[in-house]
Amino acid sequence: SCHGAHDIKASADPTSSVNRANLSLTCGRCHPGATRRFSVGSVHVTMEKAKEPILYWIATLYVGLIVVVVGGMFLHNLLDFLRKSSHRLKVRRGEAAEEIHGHALYLRMTLAERLQHGALMLSFTVLVITGFMLRYPEAWWVQGIRRLSDHAFDLRSLSHRTAAVVMIGASLAHLYYLACTRRGREFFKDMLPCRRDVTDARQNLLHNLGLPAAKPRFGRFSYMEKMEYWALVWGTLVMAVTGVIMAFENLFISWLTKLGWDISRTVHFYEAWLATLAIIVWHLYYVIFNPEVYPMNTAWLSGRMPESVMAEEHPLELEALRRRDQEPEPKQEPEQEPEKLEEA
Repeated sequence: SCHGAHDIKASADPTSSVNRANLSLTCGRCHPGATRRFSVGSVHVTMEKAKEPILYWIATLYVGLIVVVVGGMFLHNLLDFLRKSSHRLKVRRGEAAEEIHGHALYLRMTLAERLQHGALMLSFTVLVITGFMLRYPEAWWVQGIRRLSDHAFDLRSLSHRTAAVVMIGASLAHLYYLACTRRGREFFKDMLPCRRDVTDARQNLLHNLGLPAAKPRFGRFSYMEKMEYWALVWGTLVMAVTGVIMAFENLFISWLTKLGWDISRTVHFYEAWLATLAIIVWHLYYVIFNPEVYPMNTAWLSGRMPESVMAEEHPLELEALRRRDQEPEPKQEPEQEPEKLEEA
């Protein structure tokens, strides 16, 4: 449709439909309002260093970032898994004492927080599936989905955009929660990075390596949860911005040029890989495969965490909650009965 059916000519030919001078008219057949900025950038993107140096270096830097970040996550969690599994094995053999805890349940996530998490989890899952369907249409699992319906890719497009709207809506609801509720403001304050996080990370690494270092005692949120939260904030912002640019291509190519749109698409794709691998390697480990909570930490469903898990994962918060429960309630003065009016 770009080159024509019977009048295909070289792009250097002034009368060719793909000549630089004619591209705005050619692109305008499918992209209403196309301007000359549509021709700034390659139509057939190859990602080769010589032809597309900007896209090449963005992709290269992202691949390096994915290898370093996700690889670091994997090694961190592997050491954590080996250390905890070794301790539990020693407890079973009678070589180490097991701490005995009560059966109390402590509030970890309110209903509002669980609803925010649920909307994010559902929308993220749909975005990953429908996004990679477009990039890898011949993959075996995509072929299975396509066999379910002849309209699989029409539904894919609608589902992807609907999930994007849900994720953005959940993010806006979270911002309202942070700004307009007392628990939200406390959550934000507790999530802020601090100097102790660096010390805890170093001490935890030494402990998991078997070196003489005690396991750090975490509060409401450890450095691991803070890292994941702020990575989620950054990833959501990047994916939302680049996704909007891709969704309204006619408008944004006119503003940012075709090259700018290709940059957004490249960032969107590699950021999706980074986010997906981070969720699999980092988040799912602490929710499912962590020996302290296996087979699953159900706080995201019930909102409550057992005392044994709190003692292992958040001992400082557990102590604070116990102190709060033991504080005597302030005495209230009895209300005075209003004086009775005498009948005249």
